[in-house]
Amino acid sequence: MKGTSCEIAVLQHVDEMMAFSTKCRNEGRTIGFVPTMGALHEGHLSLIAKAKAECDVVICSIFVNPTQFNDPKDLLLYPRTEDADIELLKSAGCDLVFVPSVAGMYPAGQEVQDYDFGTLTSEWEGQYRPGHFNGVITIVKRLFEIVLPHKSFFGKKDFQQFSVIREWVKRFEVDVEIVGCDTVRASSGLALSSRNKRLSNEQVILATAFSKALIFLQENKQINDVKALIEEASELFIEKEQIQLQYFTIANSETLEPLENISDVKHQVALIAGFIGGVRLIDELELN
Repeated sequence: MKGTSCEIAVLQHVDEMMAFSTKCRNEGRTIGFVPTMGALHEGHLSLIAKAKAECDVVICSIFVNPTQFNDPKDLLLYPRTEDADIELLKSAGCDLVFVPSVAGMYPAGQEVQDYDFGTLTSEWEGQYRPGHFNGVITIVKRLFEIVLPHKSFFGKKDFQQFSVIREWVKRFEVDVEIVGCDTVRASSGLALSSRNKRLSNEQVILATAFSKALIFLQENKQINDVKALIEEASELFIEKEQIQLQYFTIANSETLEPLENISDVKHQVALIAGFIGGVRLIDELELN
């Protein structure tokens, strides 16, 4: 174990991490876990704060998981700011940072499994990023086996990822409580994201079209007709900025099946994804 200060420690080896977590559990302390890929921002720190409020010990992992990237270029360009991340976690009061190696997370024989949860894994991100959720579940499963958390905290900006993990835990009876946390936004409305670091100042302004379109849906959901609502929001915000859109939909927030009318289900979520320049962004907004 090596520490950046007396207030936070950094572990790199799987056996050390498991030993620490086992000791905490044996002492009756609850473990809150925030898995990340680094390039941390205030959104991540809000997860740490939530974990601190609910658990005795807070652990954050930093691991850029190669198996959830369907585009090798995207993996190569993903921002890596480990030293700055650790300083942020120290200031947020995180107890321990787990920074494993690829070899540690994917030892010989560790395979990426296939998961099929219907629309939850096949549509939206599943359609545009083949194999993405197989990589996500595989690494979360591995991290849970090592960190041994009682609760794990996920931001809802990646709403489909949160939904997939929640469904995996339910189906496979994983003894970890999944806590979804609201999306944190800049004053402009832009959802905070590690990928925002790759945007120019001009592109940051353009990217606010995502949140503006989502808010328009929420404020006009009485129109009810999803197709008409999406078309109007797209014309007002997305087409105006010439954004390369991949999907823009309103779905059942439980199944992520697309809706024809907002009133078809009690709980709805709006999902959007597209490119600003060469940077792919996603956003979400629960409408009820």
